[in-house]
Amino acid sequence: MIAIGFDAKDFSRSKIIEGNKQMLFFSPLGVGVKTSDLEELRKTMLEKTQELNKSFNIPTRRIIQSSRLLIDEIGHKKTIPFCDNLVKSLENLIDSVFVSYVILPPKDIPEVEVGGYHCPRLKIKTMDFLRKLTPAFPYLTAWSYLGRARNHIGNLFLDGFSGKQTTAWDDLGVHDLKVFPRGDECNEIIALADMLAYLTDKKLWDEKIWLKPESVTQVWSTYNFKIETRFFDQKVLSKIQWYSDEQITLDQYLAHPLVFVDLDGISMRRFVNFGLYRYLIEYAFKKRGGLQGFDPDIDSRKVRDGDVYVYAGEKAQARAKTFNHMYDIETYSLKELREKMEKTTAL
Repeated sequence: MIAIGFDAKDFSRSKIIEGNKQMLFFSPLGVGVKTSDLEELRKTMLEKTQELNKSFNIPTRRIIQSSRLLIDEIGHKKTIPFCDNLVKSLENLIDSVFVSYVILPPKDIPEVEVGGYHCPRLKIKTMDFLRKLTPAFPYLTAWSYLGRARNHIGNLFLDGFSGKQTTAWDDLGVHDLKVFPRGDECNEIIALADMLAYLTDKKLWDEKIWLKPESVTQVWSTYNFKIETRFFDQKVLSKIQWYSDEQITLDQYLAHPLVFVDLDGISMRRFVNFGLYRYLIEYAFKKRGGLQGFDPDIDSRKVRDGDVYVYAGEKAQARAKTFNHMYDIETYSLKELREKMEKTTAL
């Protein structure tokens, strides 16, 4: 199966000037990874991750790892070689890597106009605009990729994102794509895109070179895959500046089955640091879907037949029972899911 996975991160460079930290450059940094054999990549990534978990003595032996969870657990010093070793083990299964970022120098373009469609048209500071683009950059990177890939073939897998309506989304939304909430934690090709974005940032830092197309090519030159870099600038600003305050609705694009997580009194932000979180990652990976913290006001409409509902607490259990009366879904207490996963293999 041919697939392209997309993820993004912040990229920044700063300097201490007269005792104060000043931002020299900021941009979202997006990466798309293409493979012609997703099944083999999935299998190899699974095997290699388990080897690296042992060799790096990772306390939480997650089935796949994301750069963020690794950094939180073992720090940058170990995360960098972990990710680099994993990428090297997969390089022959990677056809190409697409890198995207934004160049809008605030000194030349101090403000960007947004809105105007059923909302006021406003000017905001360019740095604020760039920061607000980061959560939307997985889809903007995919849009940029398709602008080059005229004869695109393959599945488009995007990490979960948020953003307001843009012309770029109008263009991309007509394509058959899947959005994986927390995809960098539970989907192999998106997790790989996450690691490549992280390593691109770190390799440029180590080489002390700026974020430029030729620099990205340089830091990946010894790896056995093609690199292509494309940046957004003022010429495509009209495509990426939001014209409405309305948020993009992703319901029809979500990668089902979704594993919903409903925990009384515990936020997903806190729960990701629990050891039990690994079982949810593993089950979402096994189901080849996404992982979604459940908010009754936002996520109730997303539940579909075939989804999985994991709960802890009386209120969460009551909601699970209600949805089980409405849809053909799997329901487990968190303890039940843990016991289930301890008895089975990942694949």
